Amino acid sequence: MPKIDQEAIDLVRKRDQSLLKPNGSLGVLEELVEWVAGWQGSYPPRVDTLSLSIFISNHETANNHAISPFPTSVTEALVKSFRSDHAVVNQICKTHNIGLQVFDLAIEMPTNDITLAPAMLENDCITTILYGREALSSNPDILCLGDAGIGNTTISSAICSALYGGEIDEWVGPGTGASQEMIQKKIEVIKKSQEIHPNRDPFEILRCFGGREFAAILGAILAARFERVPVVLDGFPVCAAAAILHSISPSSIDHCYVGHRSAEPGHSKLLEKINKIPLIDLKMRLGEGSGAAMAMPIIMSAVNIHNNTSTFEEANVPNQK
Repeated sequence: MPKIDQEAIDLVRKRDQSLLKPNGSLGVLEELVEWVAGWQGSYPPRVDTLSLSIFISNHETANNHAISPFPTSVTEALVKSFRSDHAVVNQICKTHNIGLQVFDLAIEMPTNDITLAPAMLENDCITTILYGREALSSNPDILCLGDAGIGNTTISSAICSALYGGEIDEWVGPGTGASQEMIQKKIEVIKKSQEIHPNRDPFEILRCFGGREFAAILGAILAARFERVPVVLDGFPVCAAAAILHSISPSSIDHCYVGHRSAEPGHSKLLEKINKIPLIDLKMRLGEGSGAAMAMPIIMSAVNIHNNTSTFEEANVPNQK
């Protein structure tokens, strides 16, 4: 698996020391430039082609149990809104010139109710992981990953609870606005699913508790690593997919930055487990890749500052002694 390119990082640091500013004065922005260049494996870092891929799936668990205030038919409406340029994330992407790819993962065929059977058969899981590579079809310089699907915050909670243990209610939150009664139903669903799926191998957790969007996101993260494309992760479901890889090998998501901290309570707990600090915290919990997309202007600015700011010599300004 490719590692970060130290030579590219050294070139970033060399130029940074000569830019028309005090050393270290841009803080995290300087770290972001090193991250982009290091994982792209080239210098100067590039932010010319940016892409957000949203993977969308339905869950029979949400059809059979009252875990969301919205029916799963809303997922189809979401797909239409993304493709017709009407959704919130479309406006974010247009504002910041981020390409949007929408992947409908057979929403007409929900994955199985996890209280009755594994979410996916092995072949379905593997095929969907491989399909995740389609996120790179636009050859992006940086890839943002998002998700959509009614019920998938419950699935995220189930994955995290299976991976890390602890009290189930610590992983469960309101999602798209679940009532306290619905939150209790989520806990019951996860508890029952854990009883019938005892295997705690990470890929078995993905297959038994996950959905197609989780498998595809995992595949996209893995493919991006081999293509040397830095990845910006969105909220709880996207990070739950990344956590599967992290549990196998913590370094496997080193090329990933978390765009934002979701207001979903399980997300903060998960970020501690995967050792990630989010770039922004705007109390968002929309999903759709919206948090990752909102973080992109900061990364773009960091790279453009580095690439285009004059050096002391170019500006004919005396440097520090």
